[in-house]
Amino acid sequence: SSFVFVVGPWGLGLAVMPTELKLSFMDLELPAKWAQAAAAGLGVGVTYMGWKWYQHHCRSARRLKRPYQPSESYPADASLDDACDDIAKIVTWIQDAVIQPLDARFPGKLFSGDCIAQPSTPLVLVIGNHSAGKSTFINSLLGLSAQETGVAPTDDGFTVLERKEPGAESKIEEDGPTLLGNRSFKGLLHFGQPFWGHLRRKRMVLPTNSEMPYGIQIVDTPGMIDMPTKIQKVNEGGRGYNFLEVVRWFAKRADLILLLFDPDKPGTTGETLEVLTKSLQGLDHKFLIVLNKVDQLDNSVDFARAYGTLCWALSKVIPRKDIPAIYTMYNAGVDASQHKEHKLPLANFRAKRDEVVQEVMRAKSRHWDNIITGVEDTLRHLEMVCTIVSATRRKVTKRKRMTRTGGGIVLGVPAVIAGWSLYGATSQGISASRWAGSTANLIIGTATYFGFAGLASWFLREANREFETLQIANLDQFFTEEYEKYMVHTQDEDTMMRWGAMKPKVANIIRAAGTVSWLPQIQKWETERLEECLEVDVPYLRQLALVIRTTGPVESHNGR
Repeated sequence: SSFVFVVGPWGLGLAVMPTELKLSFMDLELPAKWAQAAAAGLGVGVTYMGWKWYQHHCRSARRLKRPYQPSESYPADASLDDACDDIAKIVTWIQDAVIQPLDARFPGKLFSGDCIAQPSTPLVLVIGNHSAGKSTFINSLLGLSAQETGVAPTDDGFTVLERKEPGAESKIEEDGPTLLGNRSFKGLLHFGQPFWGHLRRKRMVLPTNSEMPYGIQIVDTPGMIDMPTKIQKVNEGGRGYNFLEVVRWFAKRADLILLLFDPDKPGTTGETLEVLTKSLQGLDHKFLIVLNKVDQLDNSVDFARAYGTLCWALSKVIPRKDIPAIYTMYNAGVDASQHKEHKLPLANFRAKRDEVVQEVMRAKSRHWDNIITGVEDTLRHLEMVCTIVSATRRKVTKRKRMTRTGGGIVLGVPAVIAGWSLYGATSQGISASRWAGSTANLIIGTATYFGFAGLASWFLREANREFETLQIANLDQFFTEEYEKYMVHTQDEDTMMRWGAMKPKVANIIRAAGTVSWLPQIQKWETERLEECLEVDVPYLRQLALVIRTTGPVESHNGR
């Protein structure tokens, strides 16, 4: 025998051939057994190479195709416009290629409202009880009376105010339907026509001495009040639209949230309570609490009473031992001489107002940091939802598979035995009715079997349904099992708070699907892509934001 190498498109093969083998120029003469062995080897080789190609194709499809090349540092010679463009491009890619495809597979598209069109405009949201001085503060910031003011509620809508360059028109007003045509506000479309009539934007030429910078939008909101009747559903006994969700939509996009209180009513109303606990949940890093109109207080006793009442009210809704800093200020330029025997330090309150104004000015420099933080939070929330939903689906599906297999064995074995016995009897010339004793016995036996099978199937379905209900009610156990590795030594407060916010969302997703088995099957590599974005892309975005902060804001990125 001799060794012969066979070279083909799939690789190199080695075969042992007899010495009597005849070799011609174009063909190879082989005995039948060697030809069969060569064909079998070629088939195995083709199958193997095909499998390797399929694996390579799958890995290539799963690999993130970034529109940029990550690096440990951003180029020093890059311009500020380049950094802003890169952030907008990377954030858009993460939202379009990673977040939205996964989110679209869940009922309701939970995270669609968190995806912000880029580039976006820095935004300041002003909320508070009615007559808390929101519109007065905004007018003083603008340098003109753009918003109506008064003790009674004067505005029932959301007004976006923005400074414009001098031109032919000193003021441009856009109603809700017109503004919703802007890509930055399209996300508000799903709140429906009842809300569209309560939305407008004013773009104005402001005085040269105005404190309001270009490229920032300020949103004035309706004053929060308690309904005189028992609060019912939002769309029935409230404002005609989901006020809490609208505030949540603006709050997620805001770079600063000012929450104003009036010293005459320093307690939190029912609507304020819901806004703090629902609309502003997880956004503590964005909002400032302001006790406004302190110039209306005559002495330190009144001030202490109002301040203490506000602290007490906030302690009921903010689950922390430490109350956030409260800025005490007033809007109007009231001189101490205009107040009879005024004993409060108005100069200190004016200084506090200056601090609040400076925070408004900083909205542009912190804008990209807030965008990145929002993307990071969305990635972490989506990863948690995918993890818990997958764990729940895996356990419920495994239980259903086990019960179906067990039920099939219990019901199938007797049927197979009876069928085999009947086949043996008929092969010997014995009729089915004779084999069963009589035709009636055959009919009764068959009906009894199918009746028992139907009853057993119903029982197994109910058992599976009850098991699924128990698993949905025990979502905390899935969270503990999946995230136990993060809490081996200490409680991870950030993960626990994130789960507290996502738990009702996961329950809603499961209920909307009807059954856990109908939920999408999320592969491990899909959640690993989310983790990769958190480990690679988010740190790189932070580098770009640092470049923008140290260089200065860009006027051209106003999202118009």
